[in-house]
Amino acid sequence: MTTTSRIRIRAGTPADLDALTELHFDAFEDNVMSPLMYPNGPSEDCKAKFRGQLLPPPAAQKDKKKGEPFLYVAELLPEDGLADGLPEIVAMAKGTIYREQRPEEEWKAPLPPITADDFGEGADIAVVNAFIGQLNLRQQELAKGEAMLYLGLLGCKQDRQRLGAGSALLKLCADIADDLGLPCRLEASPAGYALYRKFGYEDVGVEDLHVTEKWGVVNTDGSNWGGNHAAALIGPAPAGVMRNVIMRRPPKKPTA
Repeated sequence: MTTTSRIRIRAGTPADLDALTELHFDAFEDNVMSPLMYPNGPSEDCKAKFRGQLLPPPAAQKDKKKGEPFLYVAELLPEDGLADGLPEIVAMAKGTIYREQRPEEEWKAPLPPITADDFGEGADIAVVNAFIGQLNLRQQELAKGEAMLYLGLLGCKQDRQRLGAGSALLKLCADIADDLGLPCRLEASPAGYALYRKFGYEDVGVEDLHVTEKWGVVNTDGSNWGGNHAAALIGPAPAGVMRNVIMRRPPKKPTA
């Protein structure tokens, strides 16, 4: 467990799953893709499917070839002087540690399409595959099975942002990776990109999603679609595109 000011980081437990599920859908509610993936809002089945994937079954935890999954939560502690106050879960980080390079036949294996069994009834699976599926594929192509700490998900409650919870989780992941001599990898949403840069993540690729062309959604209010992110690497994104950036943080200690 680590503590910074009023933010405390600890491993996630089964008792946290309901709160983490609600946190996840709140954290990404403003992303332009959320109403496209969940046109009627996330159904109870969608929430149940997400909840069921937060903690892996014990058998998966023992299969080192598939990596070592982790789940950490950030809690906001009560202010000094509050009696019997309970900590509030405000952010989460979920990912996998791969301690060794994976063989080419493993990392090059085709990724199965995402189905309703993965995302739940009511999700638009075509949109999910065009977005999440393509991000997964792009990460696979660029990582090439390298040993790494892969941060698959970092989310924070919208009304608890800028309190240091996301930064505390990123620092923990960086410290773990540095102790192991591993790089970190992730896919940065437009909202998270600047924070990842502060923690030493570098642009290695992009996944440009033509939101306006595919689904007719127009950015009329100047929302952050990541258009200028990774511009030095590949140039700015065209109009009507939401850009997610594949990022890598180099290891701070050499692998033994």
